[in-house]
Amino acid sequence: MPGDLARKVGLALSPGGPLSRAMKGYEPRPGQLRMALAWADALESSRVLVSEAATGIGKTLAYLVPSILSGRKTVVSTGTRTLQQQLVENDIPLVRDAIQYPFSCAVLKGRANYLCLRRWRRFREEPMFEFAREAAYFDAMQAFAGATRTGDVSEASGVPEEARVWGEVNARSEMCDPSGCGETDRCHLLEARRRAAEADVVVVNHHLFFADLALRLRLGSARPGDDEGRWRHGEVLPQADAVVFDEAHGIEETASLFFGVSVSLGRARELARDVKRSAGRAGGGWTGLLPLAERFRLAAESAFDAAGEGDSRFPLPEPGYGSRFGEKAAALNRAAEELAFSLSDGVPGPADSGIDRDALLRRVRSFREDLDAVLSADSSTAVAWAERRGGSVSLHRTPVEVSPLLSGSLWEDPVPSLLTSATLSVSGDLGYFRDRVGLARVDARELIVDNEFDFGRRALFYVPRGLPEPSDPAFPAAAARETREILECSGGGALVLCTSYRTLSALTEALRGALPYTIYVQGDAPRGQLLREFREGEDTVLIGTGTFWEGVDVPGESLRCVVIDKLPFASPSDPVTSARIRALRERGEDPFDAYQLPEAVLALRQGVGRLLRRGDDYGVVALLDLRVATRGYGGMFRANLPPMKWTRARDDVAAFFRRFRGGREEGIEGGET
Repeated sequence: MPGDLARKVGLALSPGGPLSRAMKGYEPRPGQLRMALAWADALESSRVLVSEAATGIGKTLAYLVPSILSGRKTVVSTGTRTLQQQLVENDIPLVRDAIQYPFSCAVLKGRANYLCLRRWRRFREEPMFEFAREAAYFDAMQAFAGATRTGDVSEASGVPEEARVWGEVNARSEMCDPSGCGETDRCHLLEARRRAAEADVVVVNHHLFFADLALRLRLGSARPGDDEGRWRHGEVLPQADAVVFDEAHGIEETASLFFGVSVSLGRARELARDVKRSAGRAGGGWTGLLPLAERFRLAAESAFDAAGEGDSRFPLPEPGYGSRFGEKAAALNRAAEELAFSLSDGVPGPADSGIDRDALLRRVRSFREDLDAVLSADSSTAVAWAERRGGSVSLHRTPVEVSPLLSGSLWEDPVPSLLTSATLSVSGDLGYFRDRVGLARVDARELIVDNEFDFGRRALFYVPRGLPEPSDPAFPAAAARETREILECSGGGALVLCTSYRTLSALTEALRGALPYTIYVQGDAPRGQLLREFREGEDTVLIGTGTFWEGVDVPGESLRCVVIDKLPFASPSDPVTSARIRALRERGEDPFDAYQLPEAVLALRQGVGRLLRRGDDYGVVALLDLRVATRGYGGMFRANLPPMKWTRARDDVAAFFRRFRGGREEGIEGGET
């Protein structure tokens, strides 16, 4: 017999119910109701629910309605800040208006998203811009600071969220000292946290959730059995009675990021710059810090340069005795130690200079601690690696597996939790995902809600004949030629997904100027701007790599073709992937079957999922990798894709687009693999 909550949920989502009256064109969705009832049952029985819900099911309403009607304080953790905003601005107000159930909602972001009034006051008196072009933002920042009620920098009209100048005035933890701050009564960050503490529904993102969990683990307040610390989320997230992880396929990588440690050259340069600024303003005994700060900067640049070469991610050299990197890292450590000593003991602190010596000292010590943590990584449990992007270099320590950490800190509570995404299962089995996130031994309920779109009639999967394998040096040029032919068939309206920057560069060079469509390329502008402009133009083309494989929601004519360069196997030379492969091999498991293949299957499903976003969408997915048709493991990929017709003939692609774009929506025969 359904419980009281299940009856309320069924009524809310029923034909003629409150949601159908509030939403124009509302149609009851059986899959949505199944998921909502399963979540209602998990809420009442304090269980974990793992639910894959295909695109178009309406999973947001499926978890919001039961969460709200349950009366439980619920934390909803999303994959991106964009989804956060969508929930707060669109979905939650819709549910509130429809069900007429009283509840409050708050959105909470990471510290760097909020304006710090103390830092703003100092910046306003002496503006300093790392990039001269950003000085043009000052007037808009001043108008925002004077008018904002939230301090959320995303609301600053005319100043991009990614502007470097926000780093001068935001509420980052290393810059914050509540005991010496005169703005605590008006602090935007504290006010956001107060609102979250009082709200019935708190919307965060995975980065904030796992940053907070990692902090509690380091402080020892998230140990199994520590009921007082469980779900109190330190000083950041409030105690919750239920937790929803939307876009849950991303939580393993996010948890890996925050359970690890990172330290960057940019952080060292910024720290040296701020010490110099403070010394210049304070004068007197502070001038002795100038050469120490410069020595620290030079030592950092030398050490990070010695980390190695690579286009993106590469293993960090062993910092052992006699190695160049080890010597440079030791010199950096000594320079940081000298700087910390002078800040703590050798410099008078002028009371009225506006110099926060304690904050600078905390930052130097934190830098040293993080550097030591990276250099002392235990290779049996963590991997040390470096990343170089342009002039930016960073060093990282990442746990090889996060499942033991999550199992011991997250899932043993009687707090009902929902993990949902469109891509969690492999061949209809959720076991792989559960194992990766520490749920293998948890008594969790499972639910897979299949897609309700008509893929058989409205979508086509195309694998071209005659292309070389992706490992062939001729592949990028051949892929570019084939992509050009495909886009001529679709008339633009295409998202081109690349697995490497090498292919992205080859495609960009070949397509720009060769097609009469506007072409947007990752890196030309911020991701949000590229997506907005792509969405607004029906016949444009957007070329991107990993960041565009998920979270891209472009319904309608603007996205009618998805081109994927090759099967998205993670590079075995990637240091984190390599460490995970080695760990599996040492346990006697086959890394390809146990890790590399299921990861690639899920990634391909994410890419294909960009195509049909609503019932009247149509389009073609073109995969330029013949291995899906010729290799034995290709069957695993084929079995995990929606039930589309397959073809190897480009003429079928042209015919498909002629039929749909000409206003006739007959199917095509196709079907060859």
